[in-house]
Amino acid sequence: MEQRKSSDSSIIGKVAAHVPDLIVYGDFSQEVPFIESFDGVLLFADISGFTALTEKFSMDTSLDRGADQLTQTLNHYVGDIVEGDALLALWKVQRSQLSDIITLALKCSLRIQEEYGVRETEVGLELRVKIGLSAGHISKVVVGDNKHQYFLVIGRAVDEVRLAQNLAKASEVILSPNCWELCNRNMIEIERIKDQRAVKARYIKNISETEFDEFFWKCTEYLQNYPTGESNSILRETSTLSPNDELEKSLRKFVMRNILKKIDDNQPLEYLSELRPVTIVFVNLQFDESANTLHLCKAIHNANMKISDTIHVFSGKINKVFMFDKGCTFLCVFGLPGDKQADESTHALDSAFKIFNFFIGQKVNLAARMMMYYPGLVSCDAVTYANSRLPHYFFEELPQTEMKGVVNPGVVYHYLGISEKTMIGKAYLTKERSECYPLLGREKELEIYDTLLKGFVGSTEGRIIMYEGLMGYGKSQLLAEIAYLGQKAGHRVVAMELTKINVQQNFFAIRTLMAMFLGIDACKSYDARQHILQGKLRGVVEQTYYCLLNNIFLVKAVEKDILIFVIDEAHFIDPASWEFLDNLLSSIPVFMVMSLAPFSCQARLPCVSAASIINNAKTIYVQLQELKPSVILQKACQDLGVVSIPRELETFLIQRSHGIPFYCEELLRNLHLNNMLIFHLWEEEEEVDDEWEILFTNAIKVIPSKTESLSSLDNDLYICTIRQNVKLQNIMLPPTLKGIALAELDNMSPSEQMVVKCAAIIGLTFTTELLLHILPEWTKRKMNQTLAALVDSHIFKCFNKRKDSQNAQSQDMPSIELLVCRGMVRSTGQESDIRSSVYNRIKQEQLVMQCSIMAFCTPLLQEAAYEVWLKSQKKALHLKCVSYLEGQAHKCRRCGEGDFISFHRHTVEMILVNTGSQEDISEQHKEYPFSEAASLIIKTTLKNLQAPSFEGDGEKAPSQGAIDYGPAPQRAEEIEKEFLERLDEIIQHSDRDQEKIRRLGSCKCEEIVESVFVPLARHCMAMGEYARALYYLLECAAAYLHLSNNYMAFCNLNTAENLIKSVDFRATVINQFEEATFYSLKGEVCYNMGQMNLAKKFIRKALILLNRRFPFTLIGVFFKTLVEVSKHASHQKKQQFLYSRSKGEKKLAFLYQQGHCLSLLWQLFSLDTATNSKKFCRLAALMKVNSAEESEDESQIISSYTEFSLCCQMMGYQDEWMKYELMAIQRSSHLQVIGGGLLTTVKLAQSLAYMKLCLGNLPLSIQLGYRAHEMCVRLKKPKLDYLVLCMLFKALFLSIRYQDCVRVLSWMEELVVKEERIIGMAYFFSYCLELLLYAGFSFKSFKECLEFIQRNEKNCILMSQNSIMLGLYSSLAIWFARLHQWGNFKEPFEKARRLLRRTNASFFAISGFCRFLECEVLVLRKHIEEKPESVRDTRTKTLKDLDQVLSRCSTSPIYYPRVYHLKAYTFLVLGSEEQSQIYLSKAFKLCDIYGNLLEKSWLEISNEWWFTGKDPMEDLWLKAAPDFPKWEIGMTEEDFPEIHKTKYLLRVPVLDINNPFPEPEIPDV
Repeated sequence: MEQRKSSDSSIIGKVAAHVPDLIVYGDFSQEVPFIESFDGVLLFADISGFTALTEKFSMDTSLDRGADQLTQTLNHYVGDIVEGDALLALWKVQRSQLSDIITLALKCSLRIQEEYGVRETEVGLELRVKIGLSAGHISKVVVGDNKHQYFLVIGRAVDEVRLAQNLAKASEVILSPNCWELCNRNMIEIERIKDQRAVKARYIKNISETEFDEFFWKCTEYLQNYPTGESNSILRETSTLSPNDELEKSLRKFVMRNILKKIDDNQPLEYLSELRPVTIVFVNLQFDESANTLHLCKAIHNANMKISDTIHVFSGKINKVFMFDKGCTFLCVFGLPGDKQADESTHALDSAFKIFNFFIGQKVNLAARMMMYYPGLVSCDAVTYANSRLPHYFFEELPQTEMKGVVNPGVVYHYLGISEKTMIGKAYLTKERSECYPLLGREKELEIYDTLLKGFVGSTEGRIIMYEGLMGYGKSQLLAEIAYLGQKAGHRVVAMELTKINVQQNFFAIRTLMAMFLGIDACKSYDARQHILQGKLRGVVEQTYYCLLNNIFLVKAVEKDILIFVIDEAHFIDPASWEFLDNLLSSIPVFMVMSLAPFSCQARLPCVSAASIINNAKTIYVQLQELKPSVILQKACQDLGVVSIPRELETFLIQRSHGIPFYCEELLRNLHLNNMLIFHLWEEEEEVDDEWEILFTNAIKVIPSKTESLSSLDNDLYICTIRQNVKLQNIMLPPTLKGIALAELDNMSPSEQMVVKCAAIIGLTFTTELLLHILPEWTKRKMNQTLAALVDSHIFKCFNKRKDSQNAQSQDMPSIELLVCRGMVRSTGQESDIRSSVYNRIKQEQLVMQCSIMAFCTPLLQEAAYEVWLKSQKKALHLKCVSYLEGQAHKCRRCGEGDFISFHRHTVEMILVNTGSQEDISEQHKEYPFSEAASLIIKTTLKNLQAPSFEGDGEKAPSQGAIDYGPAPQRAEEIEKEFLERLDEIIQHSDRDQEKIRRLGSCKCEEIVESVFVPLARHCMAMGEYARALYYLLECAAAYLHLSNNYMAFCNLNTAENLIKSVDFRATVINQFEEATFYSLKGEVCYNMGQMNLAKKFIRKALILLNRRFPFTLIGVFFKTLVEVSKHASHQKKQQFLYSRSKGEKKLAFLYQQGHCLSLLWQLFSLDTATNSKKFCRLAALMKVNSAEESEDESQIISSYTEFSLCCQMMGYQDEWMKYELMAIQRSSHLQVIGGGLLTTVKLAQSLAYMKLCLGNLPLSIQLGYRAHEMCVRLKKPKLDYLVLCMLFKALFLSIRYQDCVRVLSWMEELVVKEERIIGMAYFFSYCLELLLYAGFSFKSFKECLEFIQRNEKNCILMSQNSIMLGLYSSLAIWFARLHQWGNFKEPFEKARRLLRRTNASFFAISGFCRFLECEVLVLRKHIEEKPESVRDTRTKTLKDLDQVLSRCSTSPIYYPRVYHLKAYTFLVLGSEEQSQIYLSKAFKLCDIYGNLLEKSWLEISNEWWFTGKDPMEDLWLKAAPDFPKWEIGMTEEDFPEIHKTKYLLRVPVLDINNPFPEPEIPDV
């Protein structure tokens, strides 16, 4: 075994594995070409039905999966005998041994037919094996040169075996005439074939299995180099070859360079195979029947040399050479690993034309048929025609011909080739500009063109704009738009497009440009061109100088008009034309617009003249960037001809197109061609029921800006939806995009390719540690060197922080600004600084060594590289990833390293039995699942803080006994004061360890989810470990909810649901706890998205599965409440302070999940306006308390008390509200700050601050907020901190403490920018807008706020935050309405209105709703003034919404004054002054009760403006708008003397006394 191991890793063994023994043990002493003759037996097996099966998979299997499924099908049915559709086996023996070997070959053939003769495939087609045998004289022909050699066998025996196979039917074995003559006829039973000398073999006679075994070993003695019985585990002796440099050198000539590179890179043999699309060229040589073997050898050799030289230039390879139907066929392949190029179809066509009389196609079987049915032509199929991207005039459509085995070949084209005649003047722009589909997302690029063109007028020198962009960036469409704009402006525009072949044709570009300029491009003869030229030049130059017409003519031509030359694909300009243009532009005022690909992405540097033009000061070089997500959305609607697409499709396009227009088009084309999209007529504002599937689809109606113009055409408008059961996340890359990515992959070295392919298994973002783990036998140094090269080539990008990688991949970040610069390129012949290059590479390696996280620069490359792996290879690598990652599948150290779903792993122990150290990790984490920062504070705080003793019935200290709150609890003010003092003590004593805490990083959970949990779910899915995949999908969903990313939670739950419903998962019984968790998570997502009914449905399902059924009826609620009250009383009697988990982890998992569901449920019922909802709400909150008390977890108990207090507060039960609030505070004082006690205390402070804010106790809310903020900073809890700051700002703002507001906003800005939290940024800009609208100064300008919203409104995280978005959109609408910018008002107002149904009754939702009400009131005023006929409907809607908000304000009474203020104004503008005064008075009274000083200051101005003022008031807000003064840090109110008067005046319109409005229906006050 040691010997085998060493030979396996030897180079010669790997090389020999790709070469047959006939060559390995052959003669290498002769000069090629040579012939070697011998005797032998041939077996030719053909799989009948292969062509039909290929076509079936290519047509019936969508999205390019056909090749993989075809491979799997063949491997499943016939993988033991053949890896294609035919097999030629050879036994080389002496003449005297032929008889025995024929018998052996026949036995082999019969065994094959017995096992695989006729097999049914899964698509309903049969695969049938037909076998022919022949024997006799055979010749081996070796052709080639000193670098590459090929072999084939020829002779009578070869011809006969093919003919014998043709006579065979399914499951038959036919012996050729010569084989029948040479065999042992006594052993073989045959059947004669009519009119044929060949015979059909039936069976071998008179031999037992034992006798045959002896016969077999006798035959092996005839076969040279057959493995001996001692090494029966070795199939070929070549795998044990000893190192031999001469033999290895000879064998390497027979192996393609693509394979040798990987072998030399020490890649395992099993990693050499790939699954990829290629382009095939068949070259067939037909010989005269009189040609002898020597003539054949020489002809084949000469043809081989010609073909090799021709295709080598285009990275083509000869894959096989074989005799075929009285001729020799060369199978040439373009696009093998290492050779892929984006324009390989063009290369194949050009090669075929140069070879002539040889044939091409993209599909092997179709290509072979076309070679036979279209002789004498270079023919190709429609796919190759399209992929070549050559102009249509290079092809001619051929008449359709029936071809054997091909049901629908499609259109077949005759490639005409490239000649001077076909190319004169034929270089028009292929991309046409459409009036109906304007260019999107290139406004800045067009602005540059327009500015430069205006500045060009009167210039005496030429000017150039060069637009640089990779393939697919929309360069051609941009130039088509520029050509149109030039013509529209009345300029003379000459536009042309070049192709790759033009770069090799001297003066082609300039000659074609001149021909088009002079109008001779359409002439069909030389005489016609000459006639036109003479007419144009007569009187301008003498006839003898016509040959020098260029410069002289242009001097005369450009004096009158601006001449614009537009050249698309300018990197294909030939060097001679570049030189001409360089001279031309220095003396002639021509405006030239070019598009070109980066020269860094091409194999060649630009010529000297091209570099001179690019680097010229008169050249503006513009690098095109990716389109913004919003533009991709518009483009998708435009391309599909619809006004709306589903959110899922939008996300798919944004993520998969990466902002590249061509990618977006190909993805849409692929979906459309595979019938995955459905189109419906659009019905405006159609209300839909709450459904999980459309939760995000209809979150915001997607209507492009061009909808109005479409509507004006009176055409039917359509929307697009996705066909049922289509899973976009499973869609593979379209072939066009895969080809582009593989071309980039093949430009790398074998080591780089291996790194890229392995990284693709991990995902878009990967850690270098995991990459090293799955790389085959790599050292860290080798990996770092390769990674440095890939980073230098912009394949990978390196991140020092995970945040950077997330930002770079986020669709929500602003797109890179347009890069306009002077070109800086080297030309041919310029040497680069080698010393500098070496230094830069070493520096890059050092950076890579410090980088732990990397990502693909082009996600398309990751997808393509992943699909290259075979299925078995993928599974093995995914398993490696899982084994590595599972030990890291827990929260970060900051958050306690537990499960995101509490104790999840303890409910599914059987799934995780093979996770290595995972259980050990669980054991050490489960006891104290709290932050490390907290533990540092504990060490100092615990020494100073002692739990206070309680007065009561004389029980022991709380740490030893039960709490007794006593019959007369302390007054609320004293308890709250003590709680504040306790927070102060904790903060004071934690300061000494602040430096240690500061050194601890912030929460890493987001990074862990992206780098561990998400990949684990994907890896498990790929491996078929569906139960484990479900576990990680649920963890992902819970983690994303923990991170406030509802959309990603929704996506993971959808994946989990599809997995549960899948056929493969049905064999696995879903765990009851996981099923309950699945519904619980769905309910939480629905709650966050405002889908309350759907949320209740899912939560109830979850509670049933958790054995905590919740009643549906009032009677059920009544009896259940009695039970729960009794249970709660029982718990109160035996409460203990000790932190205990004696229940067992699995029991705790159920209790925690019950508590979570019940917490959501009571909040859901609190939003229900029905009268009986209060009883359901209180019961759910009480049940949560009981579940928490049963868990005996202090943190859970305190949290449940806080929630029950909040529940009672919202329902108006003041006694219970105050009681449980005090119980929570008192209980927190006994936590002794161990474990999670500190974090629980901070959360309690945050909850209390929120409740006090809602209730209007602003001073206490502010005090709690400041202390909670200090604790969050010390505990490194940024997510909790920005929520605290949000509430603190609102409390300060409503208290008119502007200076403190600014300071809190600055903290908030620093926090959210540092942590890159999009929700925090949304709150931040929402508050900046509130300052502008209601305080009269700015912290951020309105423009900055507007840009943030426009840039991030499509952010999936923000889209799920309905309350925030309602406030943002409403604020924008208020701004535009106040400034009378009604054209801008409509869009944000409509977006806000669509969100109303999806908001809850939280404080922030009420705040947003109040701002929306102001919009409605301003619209009402506008209608009164301008559209009286609309007032009735607007009034009804406004009053209805006012009443709705009043009902919701019961949870946040601090906003009662704002609602009554707006209601007073509504009745005032409707002419009811008396009612207006009543509501205004009520608003004043409520301001005093709830401390809303901000509203009170506005009410005072409104009261004076409406009723008490004697003189007209100046609207200071409108006077300052839109450029409000900015409040800088350090300023005070003294810097803003009129700050409290800068309020927007709610102006009262003058009513028409001749047409008064009817009195509205006045509700009771």
